[in-house]
Amino acid sequence: MKVNMQKLILGLLGSSLLLALMLIASCDKKGSGTEDNKALDRKALFENYATHYILPAYQALNTDLESLQQAAVTFSASPDAVNLNALRASWYTAYLTWQKTDMLEFGPAETQSLRSFLNIYPVTTSKVNQNIISGTYNLETFNNYDAQGFPALDYLLHGLADNDTELLVYYTTNPQAQARLSYLKAVIAKMKEKVNAVHSKWQSYQADFINATGTDVEGSLSKMVNAFVLYYERFLRSGKIGYPVGAMTAQPLPTHCEAYYAPEKGKALAAEALKSVIAFYEGKSFDGSQSGKSMKTYLAAIGTKDDAGTLMADVISNELNAALTALNSVNGTIRDGVVNNRSQILGVYDLLQKAVASLKVDMVSAFGISITYVDNDGD
Repeated sequence: MKVNMQKLILGLLGSSLLLALMLIASCDKKGSGTEDNKALDRKALFENYATHYILPAYQALNTDLESLQQAAVTFSASPDAVNLNALRASWYTAYLTWQKTDMLEFGPAETQSLRSFLNIYPVTTSKVNQNIISGTYNLETFNNYDAQGFPALDYLLHGLADNDTELLVYYTTNPQAQARLSYLKAVIAKMKEKVNAVHSKWQSYQADFINATGTDVEGSLSKMVNAFVLYYERFLRSGKIGYPVGAMTAQPLPTHCEAYYAPEKGKALAAEALKSVIAFYEGKSFDGSQSGKSMKTYLAAIGTKDDAGTLMADVISNELNAALTALNSVNGTIRDGVVNNRSQILGVYDLLQKAVASLKVDMVSAFGISITYVDNDGD
Protein backbone atom coordinates (compact mmCIF):
# COMPACT_ATOMS: atom_id res chain seq x y z
CA MET A 1 0.00 0.00 0.00
CA LYS A 2 2.84 2.33 0.91
CA VAL A 3 4.63 1.57 -2.37
CA ASN A 4 1.47 2.20 -4.42
CA MET A 5 0.98 5.58 -2.72
CA GLN A 6 4.54 6.60 -3.58
CA LYS A 7 3.95 5.63 -7.20
CA LEU A 8 0.73 7.65 -7.24
CA ILE A 9 2.47 10.72 -5.86
CA LEU A 10 5.34 10.40 -8.32
CA GLY A 11 2.83 10.00 -11.14
CA LEU A 12 0.96 13.14 -10.13
CA LEU A 13 4.21 15.12 -9.86
CA GLY A 14 5.23 13.92 -13.29
CA SER A 15 1.91 14.94 -14.79
CA SER A 16 2.13 18.38 -13.15
CA LEU A 17 5.65 18.86 -14.44
CA LEU A 18 4.59 17.82 -17.94
CA LEU A 19 1.65 20.26 -17.84
CA ALA A 20 3.92 23.07 -16.71
CA LEU A 21 6.38 22.34 -19.50
CA MET A 22 3.55 22.32 -22.03
CA LEU A 23 2.32 25.70 -20.79
CA ILE A 24 5.82 27.16 -21.04
CA ALA A 25 6.21 25.77 -24.55
CA SER A 26 2.83 27.25 -25.49
CA CYS A 27 3.89 30.68 -24.22
CA ASP A 28 7.13 30.47 -26.15
CA LYS A 29 5.26 29.69 -29.36
CA LYS A 30 3.15 32.81 -28.91
CA GLY A 31 6.34 34.82 -28.60
CA SER A 32 4.79 37.25 -26.13
CA GLY A 33 7.85 37.32 -23.92
CA THR A 34 10.16 38.25 -26.79
CA GLU A 35 7.74 40.87 -28.12
CA ASP A 36 7.32 42.46 -24.68
CA ASN A 37 11.08 42.67 -24.19
CA LYS A 38 11.43 44.48 -27.50
CA ALA A 39 8.57 46.82 -26.75
CA LEU A 40 10.03 47.60 -23.33
CA ASP A 41 13.51 48.32 -24.70
CA ARG A 42 14.18 51.75 -23.17
CA LYS A 43 17.40 52.23 -25.11
CA ALA A 44 15.53 51.94 -28.42
CA LEU A 45 12.92 54.37 -27.07
CA PHE A 46 15.58 56.96 -26.18
CA GLU A 47 17.30 56.48 -29.53
CA ASN A 48 14.08 57.32 -31.34
CA TYR A 49 13.43 60.41 -29.27
CA ALA A 50 16.98 61.76 -29.48
CA THR A 51 17.58 61.05 -33.15
CA HIS A 52 14.20 61.81 -34.65
CA TYR A 53 12.75 64.50 -32.41
CA ILE A 54 15.02 66.21 -29.90
CA LEU A 55 18.08 67.00 -32.01
CA PRO A 56 16.00 68.00 -35.07
CA ALA A 57 13.89 70.26 -32.81
CA TYR A 58 16.87 72.22 -31.53
CA GLN A 59 18.35 72.38 -35.03
CA ALA A 60 15.08 73.80 -36.39
CA LEU A 61 14.83 76.33 -33.56
CA ASN A 62 18.43 77.35 -34.13
CA THR A 63 17.74 77.88 -37.83
CA ASP A 64 14.58 79.90 -37.16
CA LEU A 65 16.42 82.13 -34.68
CA GLU A 66 19.14 82.75 -37.25
CA SER A 67 16.43 83.95 -39.64
CA LEU A 68 14.93 86.08 -36.88
CA GLN A 69 18.32 87.57 -36.12
CA GLN A 70 18.89 88.45 -39.78
CA ALA A 71 15.41 89.99 -40.03
CA ALA A 72 16.23 92.15 -37.01
CA VAL A 73 19.46 93.33 -38.62
CA THR A 74 17.56 94.25 -41.78
CA PHE A 75 14.87 96.06 -39.82
CA SER A 76 17.48 97.91 -37.79
CA ALA A 77 19.14 99.17 -40.96
CA SER A 78 15.80 100.22 -42.45
CA PRO A 79 12.90 100.35 -39.97
CA ASP A 80 9.97 100.49 -42.36
CA ALA A 81 6.63 98.70 -42.62
CA VAL A 82 7.88 96.01 -44.99
CA ASN A 83 10.81 95.06 -42.78
CA LEU A 84 8.64 95.26 -39.66
CA ASN A 85 6.22 92.73 -41.10
CA ALA A 86 9.09 90.48 -42.17
CA LEU A 87 10.50 90.64 -38.65
CA ARG A 88 7.12 89.82 -37.16
CA ALA A 89 6.76 86.83 -39.50
CA SER A 90 10.17 85.52 -38.45
CA TRP A 91 9.21 85.98 -34.78
CA TYR A 92 6.02 83.99 -35.26
CA THR A 93 7.76 81.18 -37.17
CA ALA A 94 10.36 80.79 -34.43
CA TYR A 95 7.66 81.01 -31.74
CA LEU A 96 5.76 78.12 -33.35
CA THR A 97 8.94 76.03 -33.43
CA TRP A 98 9.49 76.86 -29.77
CA GLN A 99 6.08 75.35 -28.97
CA LYS A 100 7.42 72.04 -30.32
CA THR A 101 10.59 72.31 -28.24
CA ASP A 102 9.51 73.75 -24.90
CA MET A 103 8.61 70.33 -23.41
CA LEU A 104 12.27 69.22 -23.66
CA GLU A 105 13.48 71.08 -20.56
CA PHE A 106 15.78 68.33 -19.28
CA GLY A 107 19.46 67.60 -19.76
CA PRO A 108 21.21 70.54 -21.49
CA ALA A 109 18.00 72.62 -21.69
CA GLU A 110 17.52 72.34 -17.94
CA THR A 111 21.16 73.22 -17.30
CA GLN A 112 20.82 76.31 -19.49
CA SER A 113 17.40 77.24 -17.98
CA LEU A 114 16.30 77.62 -21.59
CA ARG A 115 12.65 78.36 -20.92
CA SER A 116 13.57 81.22 -18.58
CA PHE A 117 15.36 83.02 -21.39
CA LEU A 118 12.83 82.30 -24.12
CA ASN A 119 9.27 82.32 -22.81
CA ILE A 120 8.49 83.81 -19.41
CA TYR A 121 5.21 85.70 -19.65
CA PRO A 122 3.58 88.04 -19.03
CA VAL A 123 6.47 90.29 -20.00
CA THR A 124 7.19 93.09 -17.53
CA THR A 125 7.17 96.04 -19.88
CA SER A 126 8.51 98.45 -17.25
CA LYS A 127 11.71 96.38 -17.09
CA VAL A 128 12.01 96.33 -20.87
CA ASN A 129 11.63 100.11 -21.06
CA GLN A 130 13.99 100.70 -18.16
CA ASN A 131 16.64 98.51 -19.78
CA ILE A 132 16.28 100.46 -23.01
CA ILE A 133 16.50 103.82 -21.26
CA SER A 134 19.47 102.89 -19.09
CA GLY A 135 21.35 101.10 -21.83
CA THR A 136 22.96 98.87 -19.20
CA TYR A 137 21.40 95.52 -18.41
CA ASN A 138 22.40 91.92 -17.87
CA LEU A 139 20.06 89.47 -19.56
CA GLU A 140 21.65 86.59 -17.65
CA THR A 141 20.14 87.69 -14.35
CA PHE A 142 16.98 86.24 -12.82
CA ASN A 143 15.53 89.75 -12.59
CA ASN A 144 15.49 90.02 -16.39
CA TYR A 145 13.87 86.69 -17.22
CA ASP A 146 10.52 88.48 -17.70
CA ALA A 147 12.07 91.20 -19.85
CA GLN A 148 13.34 89.11 -22.74
CA GLY A 149 12.55 86.19 -25.02
CA PHE A 150 9.53 85.83 -27.27
CA PRO A 151 7.22 87.80 -24.93
CA ALA A 152 9.53 90.83 -24.91
CA LEU A 153 9.69 90.69 -28.70
CA ASP A 154 5.90 90.45 -28.80
CA TYR A 155 5.74 93.74 -26.89
CA LEU A 156 8.44 95.44 -28.97
CA LEU A 157 6.95 94.36 -32.30
CA HIS A 158 3.23 94.70 -31.55
CA GLY A 159 2.61 96.50 -28.29
CA LEU A 160 4.28 99.90 -28.46
CA ALA A 161 1.41 101.63 -30.27
CA ASP A 162 -2.09 101.11 -31.62
CA ASN A 163 -1.02 101.08 -35.27
CA ASP A 164 2.09 100.40 -37.33
CA THR A 165 2.66 104.03 -38.30
CA GLU A 166 2.88 105.06 -34.67
CA LEU A 167 4.88 101.98 -33.73
CA LEU A 168 7.55 102.72 -36.36
CA VAL A 169 8.12 106.12 -34.77
CA TYR A 170 9.60 104.28 -31.79
CA TYR A 171 12.28 102.90 -34.12
CA THR A 172 12.92 106.00 -36.22
CA THR A 173 12.47 109.45 -34.67
CA ASN A 174 11.89 108.57 -31.02
CA PRO A 175 14.82 109.66 -28.77
CA GLN A 176 15.29 106.02 -27.70
CA ALA A 177 15.00 104.59 -31.22
CA GLN A 178 18.58 103.33 -31.52
CA ALA A 179 18.61 102.04 -27.95
CA ARG A 180 15.35 100.20 -28.64
CA LEU A 181 16.79 98.61 -31.78
CA SER A 182 19.87 97.60 -29.84
CA TYR A 183 17.78 96.00 -27.13
CA LEU A 184 15.66 94.12 -29.64
CA LYS A 185 18.81 92.68 -31.23
CA ALA A 186 20.33 91.89 -27.82
CA VAL A 187 17.25 89.90 -26.81
CA ILE A 188 17.38 87.86 -30.00
CA ALA A 189 21.13 87.32 -29.62
CA LYS A 190 20.61 85.96 -26.10
CA MET A 191 17.90 83.59 -27.34
CA LYS A 192 20.17 82.40 -30.14
CA GLU A 193 23.09 81.97 -27.74
CA LYS A 194 21.08 79.81 -25.34
CA VAL A 195 19.50 77.60 -28.01
CA ASN A 196 22.82 77.14 -29.76
CA ALA A 197 24.41 76.08 -26.46
CA VAL A 198 21.68 73.51 -25.82
CA HIS A 199 21.90 72.16 -29.36
CA SER A 200 25.68 71.86 -29.13
CA LYS A 201 25.60 70.14 -25.74
CA TRP A 202 23.07 67.61 -27.02
CA GLN A 203 25.70 66.35 -29.47
CA SER A 204 27.66 64.83 -26.60
CA TYR A 205 24.75 64.35 -24.17
CA GLN A 206 22.91 62.17 -26.68
CA ALA A 207 24.95 59.06 -25.81
CA ASP A 208 24.45 59.59 -22.08
CA PHE A 209 20.73 60.04 -22.61
CA ILE A 210 20.37 56.87 -24.68
CA ASN A 211 22.41 54.73 -22.29
CA ALA A 212 20.84 55.89 -19.02
CA THR A 213 18.22 53.14 -19.14
CA GLY A 214 17.50 52.81 -15.41
CA THR A 215 14.23 53.84 -13.79
CA ASP A 216 15.84 55.75 -10.91
CA VAL A 217 15.76 59.56 -10.76
CA GLU A 218 19.01 59.76 -12.72
CA GLY A 219 17.67 57.62 -15.54
CA SER A 220 16.53 59.17 -18.79
CA LEU A 221 13.01 57.80 -18.42
CA SER A 222 12.50 59.70 -15.18
CA LYS A 223 14.10 62.90 -16.46
CA MET A 224 12.25 62.95 -19.77
CA VAL A 225 8.84 61.96 -18.40
CA ASN A 226 9.06 64.40 -15.49
CA ALA A 227 9.96 67.24 -17.87
CA PHE A 228 7.15 66.23 -20.22
CA VAL A 229 4.46 65.96 -17.53
CA LEU A 230 5.62 69.14 -15.77
CA TYR A 231 5.45 71.05 -19.06
CA TYR A 232 2.00 69.72 -19.85
CA GLU A 233 0.60 70.42 -16.40
CA ARG A 234 2.19 73.74 -15.53
CA PHE A 235 3.14 75.48 -18.75
CA LEU A 236 0.55 74.21 -21.22
CA ARG A 237 -2.59 73.45 -19.19
CA SER A 238 -2.09 76.20 -16.59
CA GLY A 239 0.16 78.70 -18.37
CA LYS A 240 -1.62 78.89 -21.71
CA ILE A 241 -5.20 78.29 -20.56
CA GLY A 242 -5.73 77.93 -16.80
CA TYR A 243 -4.18 81.12 -15.47
CA PRO A 244 -5.55 83.43 -18.19
CA VAL A 245 -9.11 82.08 -17.81
CA GLY A 246 -8.90 82.17 -14.01
CA ALA A 247 -9.46 78.44 -13.49
CA MET A 248 -7.53 78.60 -10.21
CA THR A 249 -8.53 82.10 -9.10
CA ALA A 250 -12.03 82.56 -10.57
CA GLN A 251 -10.74 85.86 -11.97
CA PRO A 252 -9.83 86.12 -15.68
CA LEU A 253 -6.28 87.39 -16.28
CA PRO A 254 -6.12 88.25 -19.99
CA THR A 255 -2.73 89.95 -19.56
CA HIS A 256 -1.36 86.49 -18.73
CA CYS A 257 -2.13 85.22 -22.22
CA GLU A 258 0.74 84.09 -24.39
CA ALA A 259 1.34 86.52 -27.27
CA TYR A 260 -0.80 89.09 -25.47
CA TYR A 261 0.13 91.90 -27.89
CA ALA A 262 -0.55 89.71 -30.94
CA PRO A 263 -3.72 87.97 -29.72
CA GLU A 264 -4.56 86.57 -33.13
CA LYS A 265 -1.52 84.27 -32.73
CA GLY A 266 -2.28 82.97 -29.24
CA LYS A 267 -4.65 80.14 -30.08
CA ALA A 268 -2.39 78.84 -32.85
CA LEU A 269 0.58 78.81 -30.47
CA ALA A 270 -1.38 76.86 -27.86
CA ALA A 271 -2.69 74.43 -30.47
CA GLU A 272 0.83 73.86 -31.80
CA ALA A 273 2.01 73.14 -28.26
CA LEU A 274 -0.74 70.58 -27.68
CA LYS A 275 -0.24 68.94 -31.07
CA SER A 276 3.44 68.64 -30.24
CA VAL A 277 2.69 67.04 -26.87
CA ILE A 278 0.56 64.44 -28.66
CA ALA A 279 3.21 63.86 -31.32
CA PHE A 280 5.98 63.45 -28.75
CA TYR A 281 3.91 61.10 -26.59
CA GLU A 282 3.13 58.97 -29.64
CA GLY A 283 6.73 58.88 -30.86
CA LYS A 284 6.37 60.85 -34.07
CA SER A 285 9.46 62.42 -35.57
CA PHE A 286 9.90 66.19 -35.38
CA ASP A 287 8.86 66.62 -39.01
CA GLY A 288 5.94 64.21 -38.53
CA SER A 289 7.07 61.91 -41.33
CA GLN A 290 7.58 58.76 -39.24
CA SER A 291 6.81 57.13 -35.91
CA GLY A 292 8.87 55.02 -33.55
CA LYS A 293 9.09 53.72 -30.01
CA SER A 294 7.56 56.12 -27.57
CA MET A 295 5.98 56.64 -24.19
CA LYS A 296 2.76 55.39 -25.74
CA THR A 297 4.20 52.14 -27.12
CA TYR A 298 6.06 51.57 -23.84
CA LEU A 299 2.87 52.08 -21.82
CA ALA A 300 0.91 49.84 -24.19
CA ALA A 301 3.51 47.08 -23.77
CA ILE A 302 3.15 47.27 -20.00
CA GLY A 303 -0.57 46.71 -20.56
CA THR A 304 -2.06 49.05 -17.96
CA LYS A 305 -5.82 49.51 -18.48
CA ASP A 306 -8.53 51.74 -17.08
CA ASP A 307 -11.62 50.49 -15.29
CA ALA A 308 -13.38 49.93 -18.62
CA GLY A 309 -10.58 47.70 -19.87
CA THR A 310 -9.11 50.24 -22.33
CA LEU A 311 -5.35 50.49 -22.54
CA MET A 312 -4.19 53.62 -20.72
CA ALA A 313 -1.89 54.25 -23.66
CA ASP A 314 -4.99 54.82 -25.80
CA VAL A 315 -6.92 56.63 -23.06
CA ILE A 316 -4.21 59.29 -22.90
CA SER A 317 -4.22 59.79 -26.68
CA ASN A 318 -8.00 60.10 -26.65
CA GLU A 319 -7.97 62.64 -23.81
CA LEU A 320 -5.29 64.79 -25.41
CA ASN A 321 -7.01 64.74 -28.79
CA ALA A 322 -10.33 65.69 -27.19
CA ALA A 323 -8.67 68.71 -25.62
CA LEU A 324 -7.11 69.65 -28.97
CA THR A 325 -10.47 69.45 -30.72
CA ALA A 326 -12.00 71.72 -28.07
CA LEU A 327 -9.12 74.19 -28.35
CA ASN A 328 -9.38 74.34 -32.13
CA SER A 329 -13.12 74.99 -31.75
CA VAL A 330 -12.64 78.11 -29.62
CA ASN A 331 -14.31 81.11 -31.24
CA GLY A 332 -12.03 84.13 -31.64
CA THR A 333 -8.86 84.68 -29.65
CA ILE A 334 -7.96 83.26 -26.26
CA ARG A 335 -7.30 86.79 -24.98
CA ASP A 336 -10.87 87.85 -25.71
CA GLY A 337 -12.29 84.45 -24.85
CA VAL A 338 -11.03 84.35 -21.26
CA VAL A 339 -13.23 87.39 -20.58
CA ASN A 340 -16.11 87.14 -23.03
CA ASN A 341 -16.33 83.38 -23.64
CA ARG A 342 -15.14 81.92 -20.36
CA SER A 343 -17.33 78.82 -20.42
CA GLN A 344 -15.77 77.60 -23.65
CA ILE A 345 -12.20 78.29 -22.47
CA LEU A 346 -12.95 76.64 -19.13
CA GLY A 347 -14.21 73.65 -21.10
CA VAL A 348 -10.81 73.41 -22.80
CA TYR A 349 -9.12 73.65 -19.43
CA ASP A 350 -11.30 70.87 -17.99
CA LEU A 351 -10.35 68.54 -20.83
CA LEU A 352 -6.67 69.38 -20.42
CA GLN A 353 -7.02 68.75 -16.69
CA LYS A 354 -8.55 65.33 -17.32
CA ALA A 355 -5.34 64.13 -18.93
CA VAL A 356 -3.18 65.34 -16.03
CA ALA A 357 -4.20 62.43 -13.81
CA SER A 358 -3.70 59.92 -16.62
CA LEU A 359 -0.19 61.19 -17.31
CA LYS A 360 0.92 62.08 -13.81
CA VAL A 361 -0.57 59.10 -11.95
CA ASP A 362 -1.41 56.22 -14.27
CA MET A 363 1.45 56.52 -16.76
CA VAL A 364 4.11 57.46 -14.22
CA SER A 365 3.05 54.63 -11.91
CA ALA A 366 3.09 52.10 -14.75
CA PHE A 367 6.59 53.25 -15.70
CA GLY A 368 7.82 52.59 -12.18
CA ILE A 369 9.16 56.11 -11.71
CA SER A 370 8.25 58.98 -9.40
CA ILE A 371 7.23 62.59 -9.92
CA THR A 372 10.24 64.62 -8.83
CA TYR A 373 8.89 68.13 -9.23
CA VAL A 374 6.70 70.03 -6.76
CA ASP A 375 3.17 70.91 -7.85
CA ASN A 376 2.83 74.46 -6.57
CA ASP A 377 0.22 76.05 -8.82
CA GLY A 378 -2.48 75.85 -6.18
CA ASP A 379 -5.01 73.65 -8.00
